[in-house]
Amino acid sequence: MIKIKKLYLVRHGQTKWNLESRTQGTKNSDLTSLGFKQAKILGERLKNIKIDAIYSSPLERAASTAQIVANMKNIEYTLDDRLKEMSFGEWEGLTSKEIEENYPENFKIWREQPHLVNIPKGEKIEVAQRRMVEFIDTIINSDNETALIISHGTTIRLLLLHILSMDLNHYYKLKQDNCAINLIEFRSYGPVLIKYNDTCHMDIIIER
Repeated sequence: MIKIKKLYLVRHGQTKWNLESRTQGTKNSDLTSLGFKQAKILGERLKNIKIDAIYSSPLERAASTAQIVANMKNIEYTLDDRLKEMSFGEWEGLTSKEIEENYPENFKIWREQPHLVNIPKGEKIEVAQRRMVEFIDTIINSDNETALIISHGTTIRLLLLHILSMDLNHYYKLKQDNCAINLIEFRSYGPVLIKYNDTCHMDIIIER
């Protein structure tokens, strides 16, 4: 029987490589000053929401975001390798333009048929999705009713595709902004996406 009723999925705060449009993958890129602000605002948004457990990718940008939220809620967080970003192999650290120039054929497939791409020394997209799904299946019967997961843009999109029963070739139809909130409710007839890429809490940055 499913015990977790609500699952919050959140991408980490803005990083330096986000600003430079560089592919991050499993390499680390520190949060920017805005990224830290986003994490604190996320914490404020979740402050009065009951969360029983926080899980995070061990990559620095996600772990830093998780630590800020966990400290504000005064609960522990757990790191799990299955929540890491998809490995982009030789593409990591490169901009889209650099990837297109150096790996034209693979880049074309990635843009047009992402489910078929073989990134040099990288992870296949279905493998990344499988480990995310495996993680959810692992925690779904825990004693917690509400969990927060801090992960990455690609891995969250892949999990949402699974939740929505969408094929991997629809990858580019989903978007994930920094510290956006996705909420999934698990009901008797299956999971339901309640919130998607919600960034309303970030309006405070714009207003300032």
